Amino acid sequence: MAESREAWEQVGREFSALGRQVRQRYEQQAGPGEPPAAEQRKVDDALRQLRDSLDQAFTTLGEAIRDPEFGEQTKKAASSLSDAMAATFSEVSERLKRR
Repeated sequence: MAESREAWEQVGREFSALGRQVRQRYEQQAGPGEPPAAEQRKVDDALRQLRDSLDQAFTTLGEAIRDPEFGEQTKKAASSLSDAMAATFSEVSERLKRR
């Protein structure tokens, strides 16, 4: 479980770094023809909301991963996906053998 937690924390760090890069490029683009202050505030607010939403989503996901019920449901979902894929491949294999 610690391995998955670290993996999701790494995802969060990578998205934070990506957000910083986007902000830096955005700030570098500003210059002549810079948007009015009101427009700049709208863009800044939208970026802040996006960052906050991503942070909340990854925090929630991290909390869910640590929940034993979530782990059990994940196993069930993965098992059903595996079963469905196996059945599909079996059907495709049978159809190809009949040709």
